[in-house]
Amino acid sequence: MQKIIIKNFRQISYVEIEVKDFLFLIGEQASGKSTIVKLIYFFKSLKQDYIDLLRDNNDVNEFIKIIQDKFAVYFGSTKWLSDDFYIEYFFSVERNYSLKLFKKDSLRIEFDRSYFPFIKNKTNELNRDIKSTNNMTASFTFQEKTSKMLMSKIKATANEVFFDEKETLYFPAGRNITVSYPEQFQLLFFSELKSPSFNNNQTNTIDVELIKEFISYSKFLIDYFSISNAEIEDTSFGKLVSNIISQILHGDYKNEGGKERIYYNENEYVPLNISSSGQQEAIRIIQDIIYILNEKRSASRIIEEPETHLFPKAQKLLIELLILVANKTNSQIIITTHSPYVMATFNNMLYYTKVIKEKPNKKEEIEAFFSTKGLNMNIDPDKFQAYRLKIGAENYCESIFDKQIQLIGENSLDQETEDLNNEFDFLYSMM
Repeated sequence: MQKIIIKNFRQISYVEIEVKDFLFLIGEQASGKSTIVKLIYFFKSLKQDYIDLLRDNNDVNEFIKIIQDKFAVYFGSTKWLSDDFYIEYFFSVERNYSLKLFKKDSLRIEFDRSYFPFIKNKTNELNRDIKSTNNMTASFTFQEKTSKMLMSKIKATANEVFFDEKETLYFPAGRNITVSYPEQFQLLFFSELKSPSFNNNQTNTIDVELIKEFISYSKFLIDYFSISNAEIEDTSFGKLVSNIISQILHGDYKNEGGKERIYYNENEYVPLNISSSGQQEAIRIIQDIIYILNEKRSASRIIEEPETHLFPKAQKLLIELLILVANKTNSQIIITTHSPYVMATFNNMLYYTKVIKEKPNKKEEIEAFFSTKGLNMNIDPDKFQAYRLKIGAENYCESIFDKQIQLIGENSLDQETEDLNNEFDFLYSMM
């Protein structure tokens, strides 16, 4: 298991978050949800930086400098941060292997005393392996095959070092930028960011970096769906996924010659760039789900507000789809949300899992009701965690997952709706 501890960083006084396979944060705007998941992404993305380092020069001692530079790009200069801020990310709670960030004049990076030797040892093993392979290369004519083999070994070492085999991507809010804005705008956007005059060292630029990464990935998805292998497999599972997607989109997505469209029937369609805001916000998540399934990828996805512009029924279906695919591909889903419907859907699936486990004789009846026969819609309670953030509360960050009953606490579900109902009851009593 992985975990993050954050102290005195921006609006966050103290949080301790278990980073499990299913994790979601709920709370008011400006409560720190995005800051927390962006820090989680920062640490998880270091695996790719490590891979790049090994591929380029193999000097692991440069890794600390790379982390410092990346933090500055993402979160700005430490002079704008509290003098006693402290962040620790446990890549392995079981081994107590962690990476610490804190301020001492400038940003300080410290690996756990036993973790960095572990990294060096794994890197040295890899370097010996690479050297041995390179010595054999002269006798091979297939240089490309050798190169792929080395890259595979580098990735395997990175997975061991970071205790994570998943590929991590961040889906920021405002996902419709890749749909509703013309390509000329996106090209200008990229050009401006690459300009030497663009330098923001006073505040964070992580939002800009994440948008850049997301636009690049979206372009990949658009190209991927312009070719035939983007079709969902014609199996019972694939047909179910297609059916759920059609219900969310109220149509079927097609990429015809680079033109993205939502078809309402066989002949009628609307171009994606003038489709509904809900369709535009959801489409990249849905495309990514199909890509993960088709390519059999084990993925880690951090998604900000997946419910954006979606009707409650579509919110429910999207969360169920994410659970279904995460189980199928051994993937991780980290979500920030304002939606009680998202939380209620997770709670229903947790209870679904609990009832089937404790009442196996009811399994067939339950699966018939949910139309989930032969599907893994279970949420392992040991792989689930949820937190609520409360601005100004003494207990700022609290787990709302009751491990004993294996459910999200009832008082966490839609408190605001309950308050509204209480106001109405009060007014009704005055009549």
